[in-house]
Amino acid sequence: MHNCHFPKDTQMLFCIGAQKAGTTWLFHLLRQSEHIHFSKSKELHYFDVIHGKAKQLHDARVHAIQMLASKLSTNIGSHNDTHLDSMIETAKLLKIYSNDDGHHHGYISYLLQRYARQDVVADITPAYAILDREIFAEMGRIGCAKFIFIMRDPVDRMWSQIRMAVRSQNPEPKMFQHNCEARARHLITTNRLFKIERANYQRTINELESVIPKDRIKYIFYENLFLESTIFDICQFIGIPTLSAQFEMRQNEGIPALLPEDVELEFRRALHPQYTFAYEKFGAAMPPSWNKEFKQQLSYKHSTLTT
Repeated sequence: MHNCHFPKDTQMLFCIGAQKAGTTWLFHLLRQSEHIHFSKSKELHYFDVIHGKAKQLHDARVHAIQMLASKLSTNIGSHNDTHLDSMIETAKLLKIYSNDDGHHHGYISYLLQRYARQDVVADITPAYAILDREIFAEMGRIGCAKFIFIMRDPVDRMWSQIRMAVRSQNPEPKMFQHNCEARARHLITTNRLFKIERANYQRTINELESVIPKDRIKYIFYENLFLESTIFDICQFIGIPTLSAQFEMRQNEGIPALLPEDVELEFRRALHPQYTFAYEKFGAAMPPSWNKEFKQQLSYKHSTLTT
């Protein structure tokens, strides 16, 4: 497969990651660089849609256009402008899926809109973390792509994702804690914790490293993301001058809620393989909080075996 229409001597960058792991904050930081080109939409959801991992997003865009069209007035005037602008932009996004010749022309064409010969072209779509090695290989052939994969403490990330999901339902403030706990316990009782693809760092890393050279992959821990040294490393990896970050500015911060001890224990039991894998792969590079929780889990496991 060749992508000769992708600019020569231009680096493609994909940023993938677990949900609630700081990719939005990193997007806003990297967008400050004059050396990186971004498309108008932050998360393109191209590869996950065309490979059947997220068709619901394609359907949602189709339904959005249909809804906007239903609101158009037959009266002449500017009152349709807002709806028409939204329809045009959504239609452009839908067109990235329109050809299936294996060369991703529609996607790259959209990606390069307003491209001004920057050194790097970026697509930050965290959900690409669920993709398989064959798809990562396709992505890697576009501009000899590099990948940034952001991970967050598995239990903290899970609880943050639950709070985000509950918040999106706009519950009464007094019901927020209750609804978060109910959602968490439902995940536990239905054994869904083991099936959440975005929580399976081991699978993503194994799939990615099977087809992408390790020097084209940068692993970042969310707990270290908001450090000058981490931003320096990221910029060095991408090949751009170091950016100055506003670490006090966070994106999509969640509403706080207390994680019950019994729920936390079940989370740690289900996610223990992720801590084990990370410890074996990254060792001392793991954030202190990960190491602490991993050792606590080992201690708990040992005590249950000896009692």
